[in-house]
Amino acid sequence: MQSHWRRAKPSDLPAIIAIATAIHPDLPERADVLAEKMSLFPEGCGVLIAGDDVFGYGIAHPWTLHRIPPLDDFLQRLPLAPDCLYVHDVAVMPASRGSRVATSYIEMLVRLARANGIEHLALVSVYDTSPFWARHGFRVIAPDAASRIKLASYGEGARYMIRDLDQRG
Repeated sequence: MQSHWRRAKPSDLPAIIAIATAIHPDLPERADVLAEKMSLFPEGCGVLIAGDDVFGYGIAHPWTLHRIPPLDDFLQRLPLAPDCLYVHDVAVMPASRGSRVATSYIEMLVRLARANGIEHLALVSVYDTSPFWARHGFRVIAPDAASRIKLASYGEGARYMIRDLDQRG
């Protein structure tokens, strides 16, 4: 069955939590924290569906470069002058991997960032996924002292990464 991304709805939250629990057992986040991110910027939040089933999700929101949001914490509000679209999470169940579904979500985020006048994407790579993100144009940024503290909440090996969006990327 063919899968595709659609905008996430509040009713998708139980499926998102189930996937997050399966994919990120060592990085738990409360449902209300994820719900807040979805409500603050719904256009950056999607679910990967095939038929009526959810096989993945993505959560992104406007943010400020080099200000890593702590894991499992509320944002409260979005910045008034964001300079990046922060990719909080892209999680796809193993059965749906390998079919470029994460790439299609990233491409969607690039279009969204450009439409909002945002010139960068940023994220924290976990579980040694920085090579995957590098293939999508992200580069590792050496953390300062404050960033190292926030990165620690994302687990060992977490890397802050940025993708500059020029005319092509």
